[in-house]
Order: sequence, then C-alpha cells, then structure tokens
Amino acid sequence: MSNIGENFFSKKRKNVFGKIYIANVRNRLRELVNPNDADCKRWIWELVQNAKDSISGQPNRRVDIEINVNSDIYIFKHNGSPFKEDTLFGLLYKFSEGKTNNYESTGRFGTGFLTTHALSKTVEISGDLIPDDQTEPIGFSVTMYREGEDKELLEGLEKTENSLRYFDKPLNWTTYTYKAVTERNREAGDLGIQNFKDNIDKVMLFCPEINSIKLVDNDNTITIERGRDIYFHEYNCYKINFIVNDGCKRIKKTFLYSKIDEYDEKLTERFGTDRNIRICCAMELDENNDIYINNSSPSLFCSLPLVGSEVHELPFIINSPDFEPDSERQSIFLAGTETDEKTGKISDPGINRRILTKSHEIYKNLLKFICNNNIGKRYMAARGLRCVPNVTRFFDRTWYKKSFINPLRNILLSFPIVRNNENQYKIISELNIPDYSNEVNKEQAYLFISQVYKNAVPSYEESINIERYLWKDDDIINFVDIKECVELINDYRDITTFEKNINEDVWNWLNSFLPFIKSYHPEYLEDYAIIPNMNLEFVKLNKSLATSLNVPENIIECLESLNIEWKKIHIHKKITRYSSGTDHKISIAESKIRDKLTTKWSEKMLTLIQYIPYDCIDENFIQKRKTVYELCSVMWNLSGMKNGSGFSKNLWNGIDEMVFDKLLLVIQEFKEIKDKISIEFINKVLVCFSNYFPNTIISNYSIIPNQNQELRSTKNLYKDINIPEIFKDCLKNCFGEDIRKELINKEININNIHTTEKKEINDYKDILNKYFSMAENPTYNRYSRTFSDYIPLQSKIEAAKCLIRIVPSDSKSLQRKLFNLYQKFSKQTFSKNEYCEIDIKDYNYKLWDNSNKYIFDIIREIIEKNKDVKSLANDLRKSEKDTLKYLNIFINKFSDKGRIVPNQYCQFCEIKKLMNEGDDSDLNSDNDTVFENDTISDYDTDSDDSYNKKIKIIPEELKDIAKYLGYDIKSILIHKDMGRPCQRSMSYEKLCEKIDKIMQEKHNDKSTYTDPDFKKGAYELIEKYFKTKSEDELTNSFKYTYSVKNNIMIDVVLDEEARKTLVNIRNKYNDDEIKHLLNHSSEIKEFLKKSLSKNSTQSIVIGRSNNNIRISYNGYYNSYNNNTTIDDIYNIIYKLLLNSNKFRDVSMKNSIYGGIKIVTFNGYEFIIEKFDYYNLLINNNNNNNNNNNNNNRKINIILLNFRSIYFYL
Repeated sequence: MSNIGENFFSKKRKNVFGKIYIANVRNRLRELVNPNDADCKRWIWELVQNAKDSISGQPNRRVDIEINVNSDIYIFKHNGSPFKEDTLFGLLYKFSEGKTNNYESTGRFGTGFLTTHALSKTVEISGDLIPDDQTEPIGFSVTMYREGEDKELLEGLEKTENSLRYFDKPLNWTTYTYKAVTERNREAGDLGIQNFKDNIDKVMLFCPEINSIKLVDNDNTITIERGRDIYFHEYNCYKINFIVNDGCKRIKKTFLYSKIDEYDEKLTERFGTDRNIRICCAMELDENNDIYINNSSPSLFCSLPLVGSEVHELPFIINSPDFEPDSERQSIFLAGTETDEKTGKISDPGINRRILTKSHEIYKNLLKFICNNNIGKRYMAARGLRCVPNVTRFFDRTWYKKSFINPLRNILLSFPIVRNNENQYKIISELNIPDYSNEVNKEQAYLFISQVYKNAVPSYEESINIERYLWKDDDIINFVDIKECVELINDYRDITTFEKNINEDVWNWLNSFLPFIKSYHPEYLEDYAIIPNMNLEFVKLNKSLATSLNVPENIIECLESLNIEWKKIHIHKKITRYSSGTDHKISIAESKIRDKLTTKWSEKMLTLIQYIPYDCIDENFIQKRKTVYELCSVMWNLSGMKNGSGFSKNLWNGIDEMVFDKLLLVIQEFKEIKDKISIEFINKVLVCFSNYFPNTIISNYSIIPNQNQELRSTKNLYKDINIPEIFKDCLKNCFGEDIRKELINKEININNIHTTEKKEINDYKDILNKYFSMAENPTYNRYSRTFSDYIPLQSKIEAAKCLIRIVPSDSKSLQRKLFNLYQKFSKQTFSKNEYCEIDIKDYNYKLWDNSNKYIFDIIREIIEKNKDVKSLANDLRKSEKDTLKYLNIFINKFSDKGRIVPNQYCQFCEIKKLMNEGDDSDLNSDNDTVFENDTISDYDTDSDDSYNKKIKIIPEELKDIAKYLGYDIKSILIHKDMGRPCQRSMSYEKLCEKIDKIMQEKHNDKSTYTDPDFKKGAYELIEKYFKTKSEDELTNSFKYTYSVKNNIMIDVVLDEEARKTLVNIRNKYNDDEIKHLLNHSSEIKEFLKKSLSKNSTQSIVIGRSNNNIRISYNGYYNSYNNNTTIDDIYNIIYKLLLNSNKFRDVSMKNSIYGGIKIVTFNGYEFIIEKFDYYNLLINNNNNNNNNNNNNNRKINIILLNFRSIYFYL
C-alpha cells in the first residue's frame, strides 16, 4: 500500500506541476510569437538584470558583461555569481526565487526572462552552478526548449531537463545563446541591440555593480568605460563621464546627477527590514555642455530602463531600485491609495509616489547647477511638464499633475532656463513665449511676435523648443500668439504710439505683417484695427477702405485742408505690400475737390490757390498760379506756396474768377493804401488783371490809389503826366486845391490800366492864374451878406516860392536864370530833391507870369535891406564881384524897380536917379544883345570891356577931381558892371564942361580959396591931369581953367601958411632928408600913430617884395622905394621914435650890429637890433654884389616880435 501512495502523489504532483508551468508560460510565450516593440527592446535588459542580480548581496562584486552578435546568433554572457540550484530551477521553470524581498535585486517576479524569447524560443544556457551540498561551483549547460503549445511545451520541458549537463570544472562565465529564426526574431534582435546602445550609458550610471560591458555586433565592437565621479558639494550634484568606444569612434557621455539614499521609515515598515529609499535623477550633457535628451530612452529606470514607460517624459532621468513596476516592467503603479487597506502599510503606488515627490528636491539641485554653470539648452529641463502623460494602466492623472508635475513646474519657473535673442537666460515669467499652435509659418510668426514685444521673447530656436515643453494653463507663463499681437496693435490705436513700442522700422514691419495676416488670418483684418490709414491711425478693413498709391501727397493734403476725409479712409502709402483690393486714382480725388468747391465763394477756395502745378508744361499758367497765390497770400495770410504737381489745369476753372473778384472787393473795403494794401501790391494786382483776367471790368472796383493813397475807381482818375510834386504841394498848401485826389498814384503802373484820361501841368495853368488873380483881402457883399473869396498875400508869396523851384530843363531859359538868382539872394541852395526840372513849351511859360512878380519883390526887398554892394555881398556871403554879376542879371533881365541899382560907389539907388557912363551914340548895337545869353554861371564882368571899347570912358582921376570940386559924378553914374540900363547918360565931354564951369565959378569966388577940397581939386586938375592931356584937348574941354591955370595955382593951391612950412623944412633938413620925408611921409605918420602895449604881441615886419620894401606893423602895410638902405631906415626909425614923445627913453645901442633901445613909460624895454641872417649884400644899383659896406645892405626882412626886434638881412 505505501508504494501506491508514493507513486500516486509523485505522479499527480508532476502532472500538476506541468499544468502550472504551462499556465505560467503559455500566454506569455504566445504573445512572444509576435512580440511588441517593447518586448523586442527589453529582452537584452532582462539578461543584464540577471547578470546584475547574480551578484546582489555582494557589495564588493562587480560583473562584466559581453554580448556577441553574429548574424542570427546572439550570445550574452557575464561573469557574475554562479547559479544556485534554486535560481537555476526558477529560471528553467519560470518562477522568481529569492528576489521578492531582496531590495538589491532588480527582478521581482521571475517573469522577465520570458521576454528574451522574443529573440528565440530555444536558448542554450551554460555557466556555473553551486550545488546545494557543495561550496565550489561546477560547470553546466542546458538547452531551454519552449516552442509550441501545451504539449510541445511539456515535451520541450522534458527535453530541457534531459539536456542538462554538468562539468567538473567551472566555466566562469554564464552564457545565453539565441538563434533568431523568424523575421520577427531578427527584428527583436535589432531592436534590443539598438535599445541597448541607447541606454547602456545610463544603465552604467545607475548600476555601479556592472564593471564593464562589451558588445560585439557583427565584428563591430562597442565598449564603455566608466569615468570618475566629481562631486559638487554646493549643489549636491555629481558629474561623471563615460567613454563609449564604438568601433573606431570614441564618444564621451557626460551625466549630471544628484541622488538620495536615505533611511525610509515607510519602506522599512513595509518590508520588515531597514530600508533606505534610493533615488537618482540625471541629465545628460553633450559635448557643447548642453542638455541632451535621447528620446529613445525612457525617463523611468528601475536600475534598468523600464522599456515601455517612454510615455512618461520627464525633465530628467529618474532611477530608483525601489520603484514598484508592473510585472512586465513597462510602467509603475501610481493608481490607488498610498496605504494598503489590509496591511496599513505603504502600498506599491504609495512607494512610487514617494519616490516621485522626493525627486523634486533633486530636480532643484540639478537646475541650480545648470543655471550657474553655463549649461545650454535649458529648455529641455521643461521636458514632460507640458501635460500629463496619456497612461492608461496603473495611473492617477490627478495626483500626477497636482503632486508631481505642478511642483516641478513651479521649481522650473524660478530658474532662468530660457535664452533670449541677446543670448541671455531669463526666467520664463520675464519673457513672452510665442504660441505657434495655430501657425503654419512659425518662423515668420515668431519674427512678428518678437518685434511687437520688443524682443522680450526667447530666441526663435529657443521659442520653438520651449513652446513644445511649456504648459498652457499657467498664469505665470505669458504665451503670446499672432492674435494677441493683433490685439496689441489694435490697442495702440495709431502708428506713433506703436512706433514707440517697437524697435523696428514700423513701415517695413507692417509691410510684412499685413500680408502675413491676410494670408493666414484674414478675419483679423476686419475684426481689429491694424491697418494704418494716412492719418497714421489703425483702422479695420471695410468697404470704404482703399489705397491711393498714385494720388500725390499734395492732392491728399489739399483734400484734407478742404475737410474732405481722404486720409481716414485710405491706407497709408508706406504700406506697399498690402491692399484692400480697391485703389483710388487722381481723377476721384479731383472730383471730390470740385464737388466741395461750388460756384459760391468760400475761403476754402484759398486752399486750392496755394497749390502751384510746377509740372505743368504751360509756363504761363504756372506764373498765373504763382501770381494769384502771392496776391491772396497778402490778403489772407496764406501759409505758403505748395507743390501742385499732378493737379489738372481744369481744377481751377471758375474758381480763379471767383477768387479774383473777392480779392478786388476786399481791397476796395480798405478805401486807402494802408497795412497790407501797398502800392506794390496794387501794381501786382493790376499786372494779374492785365495778364490773366482781361474780362474783369476793373473800373467797377475802387482799387486804384490816387496820390493821396485813397482807393478810387479809374472813372474818376487821370494819369499824371510828369506834374511836379512841388506844383501839387503849391496848389494844396497855398490855395487849398488838392489835385492829387484826381491823379493816379505815380507808382502805379498805368500801362496795366485801360484808361486814356491824363493831365499835365499845363492843364492846371488856368487854375493857378485864377488864384493869383483873386483879391488879397475879402470884400463884404451887403446884399448876400457874405465875404468874397480871396487869397492872402502871404499865400501868393508862398506859392511863388514853390513855383520858382519848378525849373525849365533848358539851361538858357530866363526862368532858370531867375531860379538861380533866387537861390543866391535867398541864400538857399536847393538839393535835387528840393526843386525839379520840367520840359516845357514856349506857351507854357505863362505858368510863372503871376508868380514871378512875387519873386521879384522878394529879391528887391533883400537888396534894399543893404545900402551898398559890399553890405549885400556880406549878407549873401558872396564876393562883391559875384554880387555885381547877380545884380546885373536881375536888373537887366527881370526888374529894375526899387533902390537896387548900384552907382559907382556901389551904393544902391533907384535907376531913375542914375546915368550911364559915356555917350550912348558911341554904341553900335542894342544894349540887350550883350546880355542875351548871360547866366549866373557863365557871366563875366570882363564882358563889360566891350562897352569901354565902344564908348569913351570918363577917367577915374577926372571923377575924383569933380568930387573935390563938389560934383560927385560917381554917385550918379551907374556901376559900370551893370551895363547901360539907365535912360540918361553922362559923357566925357559933358563932365569936362561941367568941371570947367565949376572951376570958373569957384575961382571967381575968393571965399572958396581956403577950401582944402578946392585946393586939392585945383592942384590935381592942373598939376597932374593937365599934364596927361594935349593942349588941343585941354583948350577944347577946359576952356576957362586951362587959360588961367597959373593964376589958380598961385591964388588957391599955395597960400601964405603953406609957404612958411616949406621954408622951415628946408632949414631943418638937407636935400636927401627932405626927399626921404617926402617919399615916406604917410608911413611915418602911421608909424607914429602906433603905440606899444604890454598886453599884445607887436611886430614890425619890413619885407622885400618886387621892387618895393614893404613894412608891416600889426598887419598894416606900406611901401618904400627899393633903393632905401637899412641904415637909412634905421636912422629914420630912431629919429621918429626919439621925437615921438611916446617913450620914456630912446637911445642908440653900441654893439657889433648896433641897435635902438626903447623904454616905455610902463617900464618895458624893447631892443631893435640889426641881424645879418643871409649875409646878403646888394648895392644901391642891385649890381654891386661885392660891396661889404653895411650902408649898402638891402633889407629883406625886419621882424619886431614881443621884446626883441630882429633884422634879417
């Protein structure tokens, strides 16, 4: 019985074990017939895990791994610890032995090895085994067969058991050999090897127990060398390099990592043993020191990559041997409660959540290091934070976002991880992050966003990268898209504001932006005001909005000035790459101007007047426009000419006429020339009228200034034909007749006025004569009880003074002579501005007929104020000769009335009391002919010699003799420079007869003998004059006197007293002295009259001049004969001084030259010395130059000055 029982259980146990085995592997093996990519990638890591786990619990052990791929053969081997019987049994029969609570072991469930069957269902395994009853390992080999379904699986299990072989010696390497049979096996091989290559560096990082790994992939060998860890204490971070030798390539892999390895109470409670929680977070850096992420690698590692968990994208790679993954190691448990409700201990989701939350601090450490060590591509530190991964198994989205992702986001936002265009890293909140979600052309969109936001954005590449990682549901992050740009521009409202807020050329920018919006977001154009009009305002696209590219700015300016809103509804011309689809031409603009300016006057018309069409081919039209503008500018203060190029000529039709009419009416309102209405301006108006407005009737407007600056119509005005201003002033000021009011202003260009009415000075002759003919005092009319009109004398005189200054241009005219005389006698010299010349006909000389009479009176009055020519000459400040000239012309040409005619004493007399000298019968021609052509300027008294040649002139000595005899003929003879204007004449014969008669009368009257004048006259006539004439002439002219001349001399000339005086002189002086006294009697008398005074400087100058010696005493001159010697004069002076009784003492001075000493009664002394200055010797006969006798010296200069008198010889 006992044998049956044992066989029963043994047999049943085997049957049950077979079914359990099939149940464990069947489904999984069925999946692996066509394995998914995750399984294809993971097979190699299951082998690595077995190698790593083989040395778990042996902290000093390291394992080496080699993988050899040769076509379809895959050999994996390692030199880890030998199998134990249990571990080998678990491998062959699919269960995990001793791993569940071994926190050093990566394997959990013993199911991972099945994944390697994605490569092949048949596996050759060899290695070392430590039997249960031994301590030393032995070698073994076994082939695992797991092909087919249930039956084949059991058969394969049996075959596997039968293939087990043992070897006495250990093989030292555990080896797994696979042969890829199917195509999917091969794909699995490739995927696994590639995933190995992608992740082996990270596996080496997280699995320090792996000493080395070598991959020989079809003759290409790859090895990896572990570098030395560098610890950065301030960041609690490490940096390590791995060198991957891939064939001939040597690649450096750099990782930055930080880790936590600390006691954890919850894990200890869960597993019933002291447990640390172990977390390592790493970031890979490339050769440029930039963050590098291999997207082929998962972010979750449980020592080895959790292949299949790639959907969990994180900013770092997180490794924790303490993760609790699912059985296929494709995900971690996060769904469920953190505490197991049954045990009250931390659950698998709780452990995983704990690991993830603890990674926050590690993440912060990594960011600190990155930001302080110039590590680039920091945007990758935001990887995985954009959204919650789409995980369907074992996952709690709410917890994941709130407790894991959000804290990571907050940490990230506190670090400068985004690079701007200036290559500076900024905190995300400092920048505007472009949102490209709706953009096709991202680069163009970025350009606009960056410019609108003044480059407060990441660089373009950075924006593309960071935009992929950043989350949208965070107020801290300022995402901006094109729509927000459009809204911002809309808010700016105008170009000026926008320009201040953009660092670009705003027009170039808009020329790119608007076509972009039109292409990708056309709805924004109608919804937002972003199109600049010509007012620089942003407007929305509507039906009215158009372009006007060909309408010049000047026309647009004109439209706006006319309050036509053109700019508001037209796109700015600087927008050249965008159009609303409608374009307005010049014709539309001009039609709007014409519609605005109707036929009724409006000041708006002046706006158009300002524009000058410089491009017009009609030069005359351009000039017209300039002229009209200039006139209007004066009147209405226009701002300036504007360029009217492009304007049509027809635009001004009808407007010019209305403007010109208004201009004339406004001028007329001024009534006179004042302010802006100047003569120059009126002339310009008339030129404009003449040239451009011939149809205008200018006489309908009072715009022409008269000479009083008053504006009048041409109907009441005359052209002024050279009427002198003096004449106009004369009529107005003297007679109250203002002719200027009817005369066109002389500055007005009358050629532009269509009128033929004119006036010249002769037209006012009758008016002038009328006023001169009027009475000078009023007459009372008792019937009308009014006074008659009259012109006061003074007004007529003043008028004459004015008219005399109107001078004929003919220099020979009498009126001009009178003008010249008037200047001389009135002592006035008129400047060019004070008189005027006129061309005048002979019949027009009547202009002065009345006025000259008053000029004659003025000149006559001036002359009569003086008694003689000398007085008049002094008054006129002229020479007597010139004064006589003026008198000659006035008397002979104009008027001889009054006491104005000089006699031969130059005394003024009435002409009727004077006679001409000489007999008129001696003249052969009329008197007037002599003066016919005389003028003041060319008159010469020498012309009077013609009279002396034609008439017998009375000798001057005879006139003097007549005066001595009491008949002063000179007083009644006209001055011979006056010509012969007198009615009576005195001939030589008549005067001789008159003198002879007087001599007879006086001689017969003895009472006249004592009359000295009679004595003198008789002496001069008989002793001197008679000696100059022949006896025949004397007998005929002086019949009585000549016959009794000796009797007259005895009776009259020499009386008794005279004879006594002659006797005394003869007794006192010798003959020579008497001779000298006689010769110098007058000089000696004059000398004795002079007395010396202490208060004056006195001098005697005796100088030689021609044939006389001239003596000067205080300016008085006399003459001596040239033969007088110095000693003669010296002795005479001494005697004269001695006998003068004028001095206290007069004595001769003894010296080399001799001298006279004079002492005055006041005590002043004077010395007269002879001084030889020139040593000049001249004899009495002026020919004995060698005579040295002092008596023969001739006087050149004698000087008496102050206290000394010097004789210069």
